[in-house]
Amino acid sequence: MSEYEAPLTDNKRDTMFSEKVAATDPLLFTWSDTVFLKGDGLPAFLDSISDQLGPNDKLEIIGKYAEQEQNQTAFSSLGLARAHQIRSLFPQLTADRFNVKDELVEDTLASNDPYAAFAIRRIINNRSVREFEGRMIINFPHASNQMLDNEELDEYLQDLVQYLSQTDGKVSLVGHTDSSASTARNERLGHMRADAIERLLVRIGLDPDRIITSSQGELRPIADNTTPQGRRMNRRVELTIIE
Repeated sequence: MSEYEAPLTDNKRDTMFSEKVAATDPLLFTWSDTVFLKGDGLPAFLDSISDQLGPNDKLEIIGKYAEQEQNQTAFSSLGLARAHQIRSLFPQLTADRFNVKDELVEDTLASNDPYAAFAIRRIINNRSVREFEGRMIINFPHASNQMLDNEELDEYLQDLVQYLSQTDGKVSLVGHTDSSASTARNERLGHMRADAIERLLVRIGLDPDRIITSSQGELRPIADNTTPQGRRMNRRVELTIIE
C-alpha cells in the first residue's frame, strides 16, 4: 500500500480548505490544531486501507508537526496528537495493530504551500516477514541464503521501497543464524543472507548506497537454539529503517 500524506493548511486558508475538502482530500489538518476536516472521500479512503490489511498486518501512523505550531494538547507534540486522531478512525483494530509516532517537518507553516500532516503505511506481518521489538524480521530456511519465489516477502519489500522513495532514510540489514554450524561459517552465512535481501531491494529499485549490511552470525539469538522452532526464528535478517 502506498503511503498517503495529507496537507496541513494555515489559518488564512482554513475556510477555503473546509469548502473544498469534500472534493479533494479525505481529511485535512489545520495549523496548530488536531481537529481534522472530513471529506466525502473519507469512508472510501478508510475502507481502502482496511481492505489491504492482512490478518496480522499493522498500520504505522506518523503524525507530522512543525516547530512554529502551538501545542496545547496532552501529547509531547502535535504530531503525536494527530497520529492518535488518525488511529481513532480504525476502531475495529486492536492496540497491538498500530505503530504510532511523530515526525518534525522542516517546512515553514508561513508559506502558502501545504505539506504533509500525517502519513499512513502498512507493516506486513506474515510467515516470512514479521515485526519484533521495532525491527522487521525476515526468516530463512535452514542453512540457506535463498528467498526465491516468496510473494509475501516481495510484497513487503515493494511496499518498503515505495515508502523509502518519499524519504531520505536508509535501511540496515543484519544477518543472523542459528547455532548449528561453526562461528566462522555462521558469520559468513549471516553476511550472505543480508546480501540476499540487499539484492532484492536493489532489483526493486532502491539505491544500494542507502543499504547497510552486516552480520551477527549466531551471536544474538532471539529464541532457543535447542528447539526446531527456536532455530527457525534465529535464521533471519533484521531490517531497520534509519530515518
